Amino acid sequence: MHELIEASLRFPTVVFTIGLGIALLYWLFVLIGALDIDLLGAGKGLEALKGVKLDADADAGGGLWDSLGLAAVPITITLSILLLVGWCGSLLAMHYGTAALGASSWLPGVVLVAMTVVALLVTSLAVRPLAPVFAVAEGKSNRDYVGHTCTISTGHVDDGFGQATVEDGGTVLVIAVRCDRPGKLARGDSALIIDFDADRQAYLVEPSADVMARQGVE
Repeated sequence: MHELIEASLRFPTVVFTIGLGIALLYWLFVLIGALDIDLLGAGKGLEALKGVKLDADADAGGGLWDSLGLAAVPITITLSILLLVGWCGSLLAMHYGTAALGASSWLPGVVLVAMTVVALLVTSLAVRPLAPVFAVAEGKSNRDYVGHTCTISTGHVDDGFGQATVEDGGTVLVIAVRCDRPGKLARGDSALIIDFDADRQAYLVEPSADVMARQGVE
């Protein structure tokens, strides 16, 4: 254990040791926050940390970081894996490198560069299976439903009242609908969504048969 500590504090391993220590401290605070533990006022410290942006969005990376797929997950996870791989790799490289080559002055610098490259590549492979977990699914906007058909679910629809159901990928959604021609739509009728009225926060609909009839005439 004593030898491991000494090796961890030697260059170049100490570079990864410091980074890994910061990462472990961060995850400790995350764990305390998840368990809602108020340890010696830690709760107040966590509240302060909430204002610090420790994660990055998937679009925050650039260049090599993006090309390796490292921006697909939060940067705290990526850096934690990278530092752990670099720490383990540099420990092994310095141990076996020193045994084979002796205490060469150039070895630490070469190990630092080599382990940084290796850590980037290994981390790139490690985070790829995690990418779908952190993928951001963009929801549809109100305008995306314009042109869809819906089924009236209320007894009538007028310019101030009405509801309908619309299917969206197997999910049935209940939406507010309005028709400026009262008496044209009743429960069970099929209607076409022609627009979204932001003022009324409702979809404007017309009977599907009427729309098809107009298109036929045209």
